[in-house]
Amino acid sequence: MVEEAEELRALQQPARVTTYEDDGKDAGSGGESTVPNASWWSQLVDECSPRRRLPILTWIRRYDGEDALSDLIAGVTLGLTMIPQSIAYATIAGLPSQYGLYAAFMVREVSIGPTSLMSLLTLQYTAGRPHQYVIVLAFTSGLVELAMGAFRLGFLVCFISVPVTSAFTSATALIIIGAQLGNLLGLPRLAGGDGGFFSTVWSILHRLGQTAFGDAALGVCCMVILVALQHLPKLVPAARSRRIHRFLWYISLARNALVVLLSTLLAHYLSSTPEGVPFRLSGRVEPGIPAFEWPVQGVTLNNTTASFLDITTELGSGLLLVPLVAVLANVAIAKAFATDGVVDATQELIALGLCNVIGSCFRAMPTTGAFTRSAVSHASGVRTPLSGLYSALLTLLALGVLTPYFYYIPRATLAAVLIVAVASMLDLAIVRRLSHRPLTSLADLAAWTVCFAVCLVRGVEVGLLCGMAVSLIEPLRHWLWPRADRSTVRCPSLTYRRIRPNVGLLYPGVDRLRTVVLEEARHYTPLPVVLDFERVVALDHSAVRSLRELADEVERLGGTLMLHNVQPAWRRTLHLHDTDHGLMFHRPEGSVAQEPPLAQQTK
Repeated sequence: MVEEAEELRALQQPARVTTYEDDGKDAGSGGESTVPNASWWSQLVDECSPRRRLPILTWIRRYDGEDALSDLIAGVTLGLTMIPQSIAYATIAGLPSQYGLYAAFMVREVSIGPTSLMSLLTLQYTAGRPHQYVIVLAFTSGLVELAMGAFRLGFLVCFISVPVTSAFTSATALIIIGAQLGNLLGLPRLAGGDGGFFSTVWSILHRLGQTAFGDAALGVCCMVILVALQHLPKLVPAARSRRIHRFLWYISLARNALVVLLSTLLAHYLSSTPEGVPFRLSGRVEPGIPAFEWPVQGVTLNNTTASFLDITTELGSGLLLVPLVAVLANVAIAKAFATDGVVDATQELIALGLCNVIGSCFRAMPTTGAFTRSAVSHASGVRTPLSGLYSALLTLLALGVLTPYFYYIPRATLAAVLIVAVASMLDLAIVRRLSHRPLTSLADLAAWTVCFAVCLVRGVEVGLLCGMAVSLIEPLRHWLWPRADRSTVRCPSLTYRRIRPNVGLLYPGVDRLRTVVLEEARHYTPLPVVLDFERVVALDHSAVRSLRELADEVERLGGTLMLHNVQPAWRRTLHLHDTDHGLMFHRPEGSVAQEPPLAQQTK
């Protein structure tokens, strides 16, 4: 992945990049109104503006021949990359090859389509079930994504940290590689063989004696060719000859299509020989373009009919986890390729939701943004989302004309394509980086380790949730055990002990702060104790009540509790009043320590 990124950066021309903006307004802004006193109604109208939610209304007016040529080149390049990948990703999900192509219709600036991540998640929830379950999963995922966009819930992906994302993708890559080793070696797939990564690898090692030489030889050769083509542009650096380097780069981009094409031609030729084909083929693929079919319908299996609600019930947590992971991937890719570094998360959610809802009506599997294809599109000079039209036309051509020839695609070739593609997702080097960082990275290292291990043992959906839970321990620690700076402040008129909390004061950290204040009050009596709220960013009802009780406890110890730098709104909530030396709680008439006894406080 790093090497490909370097190639992409080297090939990106300094020529203009067309970013269509409307009346000087940032097209990628987060959607906040620039008018300070704009009403909620005007903000709602702005959010729902057709020009804002349908970018084509803005850039189509300025579309010219140069844009059309750039989009054509980028679209064809992307299509040659997408078609073999889509066929291969369908096999991960346990689906016929055409289902991957059904999902390859929907593309925009961020290439949206089938990915290895979505394929594996789809397999987790639909393995051994009819294909209608996959379609319903795509449909419900789209609805959840649209709802997240409508309620502006894109911020939820912020709860998934970078180490957790790295562990999740690395474990996913290992699981896919392990699952494809069987196809690479020509081993028959066992019924009910989805017992996890270690179970799959153990099964393969146990059956190595059954390896088919033809499949293994073809698979290894395909992997060697794919890796060689991946490094082909390095033969002629861009500094020596940019034209030759770019030509080799385009060949490298089309490596998946070239390997699939050559192996398919070889299988077609061998099928007419007396010896036959020495390796397993994909088999018959349903030809033609899928017709529109409303996905909210049941399925009948073994004389038992499962309604749409029954299917959604069986999918369980997948209804939330699959769209959440899809949103995470899509927003991350959008940020990586945003021209100004700003992404409208609401727009991305709506676009992704529409792709899944509409795609499910044409029997598509769940989709999300694909980093590799987005990088290919970006580096190929894409100007507008219209480049997706050319990629979709190539996909339609493949479905309408080429499906009879998909029969001859060797399974070992698809396995090789997948293994080489997902190998770049492995990010084990992050463990070394985290282990050499300060102690604050130990929590990140723990989150990575837990997520990675649980993904391999219990499944990617459980691993992701466990990794998120562990990664949240570190931010929660600052609220459960808030740190506070303590010092003695000497002024001309007053000497006091200052305690300055560093984060906030919410109910989980009240007891910790109470312990600190009482400890200071006991050791430094009769000096008053001052709570400095300069760094406090949050305050809840539990903290308000505890502060009043804390003031009484300090008073019983013979001291005084005062507050400094309290926000005006909090002053009213805490019922504070000003004194000559700080803020104090209101006391009933006749209460002791209405004012701090200066004779005891000054030295």
